[in-house]
Amino acid sequence: MRIGRVVAGTMALAAATIMATSESAAAGVTPRIGSDHTYSGRQNTPSIPLHKGIGVAQRQYRIAVYTGNKEDAGTDANVYITIYGTRGFVGRKLDNSGDNFERGKTDRFTLGLRDVGRVKSIKIRHDNSGEKPGWYLKKVTIDVNGDHPKFYCNRWLAKDEDDHRTWVKLQRA
Repeated sequence: MRIGRVVAGTMALAAATIMATSESAAAGVTPRIGSDHTYSGRQNTPSIPLHKGIGVAQRQYRIAVYTGNKEDAGTDANVYITIYGTRGFVGRKLDNSGDNFERGKTDRFTLGLRDVGRVKSIKIRHDNSGEKPGWYLKKVTIDVNGDHPKFYCNRWLAKDEDDHRTWVKLQRA
């Protein structure tokens, strides 16, 4: 029962904060919760606004995904990344307006996500959708807060190649 009271108390606090924020917005006052700022380090790289959380530290993650230059290396499947750090983990679908994950191509994404601390590893996967979903992933790099970890893969993520997995967990190089 104690857990139920804690959850109920947290929900009440969140509801009160939302109500206060809505009232401030109606009065023309900009609330100081979260941030509306976005960042895009490159032209044609979409920016996603920083998450508006209560007391949640945010970071801009600039992610570059390198598809190998092998025959049929590209994929039209949906690709997802999970970033693991010293303060937890966060995941997101990688998508923008471009034709992503094609043979020999580098795709760049700028995401405003919860701060996970120093990035230690990533998990990258696809949902095996599309006509030829197999994908040859060369590497992933992440630029966050002046840190530039690299994650080398050089393998197929495919049901009909290598170990038949569509995901891989990679440690920082």
